[in-house]
Amino acid sequence: MPSPTCIGFHVDCGVMVKGVLGVAMGIVLFVGSVYLLLSAVLGRWMAYLVVAVSLFGWLAVLSSLWFFGYWSQGPATPTNQGPRGAQPAWTILAADLSPQPVRYKTFESYPNGSAWRAPGTNKNDQSSVLGVSGVIQEFMAEKANEELGIDDPALDPNALLPASITVQDVKFATGPDGKTPLAAARAFYTGGGPALTVLLYHDSGSVPRYSAMFLGTSIILFALHLPLLDRAEKKRKEFLTGGTSPAWYGPA
Repeated sequence: MPSPTCIGFHVDCGVMVKGVLGVAMGIVLFVGSVYLLLSAVLGRWMAYLVVAVSLFGWLAVLSSLWFFGYWSQGPATPTNQGPRGAQPAWTILAADLSPQPVRYKTFESYPNGSAWRAPGTNKNDQSSVLGVSGVIQEFMAEKANEELGIDDPALDPNALLPASITVQDVKFATGPDGKTPLAAARAFYTGGGPALTVLLYHDSGSVPRYSAMFLGTSIILFALHLPLLDRAEKKRKEFLTGGTSPAWYGPA
């Protein structure tokens, strides 16, 4: 049986728990130890502000390096080198003998409409055909194994493999918005069976999502804590230097 995934995440629950505990322990050890030392000198509130401003300032610099690159590895430094969101990929909208034109009316004219073109007229067509075919093969093999009651295809000799699915009549079009790539194809089990029409669109993904979230959150928290640190520092200075010096009564 495959390991269960946590609700809302496509991650194994065991991996999720280990990751959360690892992050929590790292914060306690590395941030908490610094806070403990500073609180012994500056007090709890002042120590917290110093740690918070330092931490969020460092996170802002690090996440901006993730997001923008800043030529840290030379002129060709790639961006979005931190935690990455969903990668661009072909996504299946429908698969059936006569699927409904989900989301995009362009699908209504497949395969002979003027909006559809066969591979070969674009330099990226070869890689696009391979990407579309791979997604369809994995999708249909997964659905077939679910219907057969096969939980782990890697361990079951009767499982259908993606290579046993034949994909043909792959064609491409552009959505009504003028920028969303669309694809459609027919696929069937090589051993026999009906040919399904599969409709897909290309999801641009959200690769910079987490880098942007880290950057925005770090800047906001840094901006919120910095005035508090300035105010606390002024009060501390007044406390240490305020008042009058004691009277001088001459040498003892």
